[in-house]
Amino acid sequence: VVSTQSTGSSGINAEYGAERALYFWNNEYIMSLIEEHCRIIMPIMFPALYLISKDHWNQTIVALVYNVMKTFMEMNNQLFDELTLSFKAERQKEKRKEAHREEAWKKVQKRAIEAANGNSNVG
Repeated sequence: VVSTQSTGSSGINAEYGAERALYFWNNEYIMSLIEEHCRIIMPIMFPALYLISKDHWNQTIVALVYNVMKTFMEMNNQLFDELTLSFKAERQKEKRKEAHREEAWKKVQKRAIEAANGNSNVG
């Protein structure tokens, strides 16, 4: 959909492409198709748009994304709210999973250090 990171000249092209893609939302025909199929399109695009709206460095793209998200909200407020709640819940779940992974890795590291130091109580 839209790149959230860029590097080098290919990154500049990606940024330009992302910006150009967001301008499609100004096309009435495209908008009519999106509105007609918003229950299919919104769940696909929402996560990327949400992340870009929070983390992207290019303010032009952020402003365009905010306009797209506002349009989504106006098209189907209930679906937009459902997607927002679902996305935030999924992010929280991912954060808990990552914290659990980090804790497990710390335990592995601690045991490896103990084993390397000849601690016979490892295991």
